[in-house]
Amino acid sequence: MCMLEFYKQSIKTSTRALLSNKGRSFLTMLGIIIGVSAVIIIMAVGAGAQSLIINQVKTLGTDIIGILPGASEDDGPPATIMGIIITTLTYEDAIALNDKKNVPNIVDLVAYYKSVGNVSWGSNSYDTNLSGLTVGYMNVEGGEIDTGRWFTKEEEINLAKVVVLGSTVKKELFGESDPIGQRVKIKKHNLEVIGVMKEKGTVAFQNNDDQVFIPLKTMQN
Repeated sequence: MCMLEFYKQSIKTSTRALLSNKGRSFLTMLGIIIGVSAVIIIMAVGAGAQSLIINQVKTLGTDIIGILPGASEDDGPPATIMGIIITTLTYEDAIALNDKKNVPNIVDLVAYYKSVGNVSWGSNSYDTNLSGLTVGYMNVEGGEIDTGRWFTKEEEINLAKVVVLGSTVKKELFGESDPIGQRVKIKKHNLEVIGVMKEKGTVAFQNNDDQVFIPLKTMQN
């Protein structure tokens, strides 16, 4: 009974103190509420960012190896990560890597040459990402053709002037029109549209739909 009276008295005293200093009590409560809310928000944002990064990494798969040109220092990333352009990797290097005599367990390989540029058709034009690729892209990165086809090894070797459009580029240039067989202009060169990719979305922070895919040797030349 004494303990009960003690608790009652403590509650009365606390209530009296809070009411007698309403401004100070309100500011104290406000500080606690803001502090707790800030911690909850930061934890939620951090968990969301972590989940996003993990999901992006998972989409790449566990059996893909990326090779970047240029050695890195012990205390830093490869130079290409910092935006420095290094051209020590060549088309011949890609062919050698894809040779099972050199790399017995390789399944397929894709080499890249990236740039940005304007693509136009008729009076429509669109600034997008230009991706020069070898034919193995579909096996390595995945993806599906919506209409038309992917380019062949022969077209890659022979510098064929053909392109495959990402779904976003197709919509921006052609709308509902059929682009297959049409010619788009990229940096004063006319290239035939042979295919359109199905919508794939963003993988590893790269929008696969906002791209034009070109045979690697055609892109380099």
